[in-house]
Amino acid sequence: MTDENTAENLRQKLADLDVEIAELRRLDGDAQSRRGEDGAQSEGIIENEDLATELTGIAENEAVLDVLLQRRDQLEAKINDLS
Repeated sequence: MTDENTAENLRQKLADLDVEIAELRRLDGDAQSRRGEDGAQSEGIIENEDLATELTGIAENEAVLDVLLQRRDQLEAKINDLS
């Protein structure tokens, strides 16, 4: 067994991944709450381009989060296999 696949190493990777997932969820929550808000200099009209950019950013964040959650499941499965 290599150092890379020890249970302790995998648990550390899992903990690091959990931190990253938590941060992405926080950012996603922030983006969702700001979605469609006007800036300080706005006259109350959101430009279509700005809204599209916001929505694209949210979608990209969700896609990254999905990948990280899949990676987390894989790490958990490896840890369970070692137990």
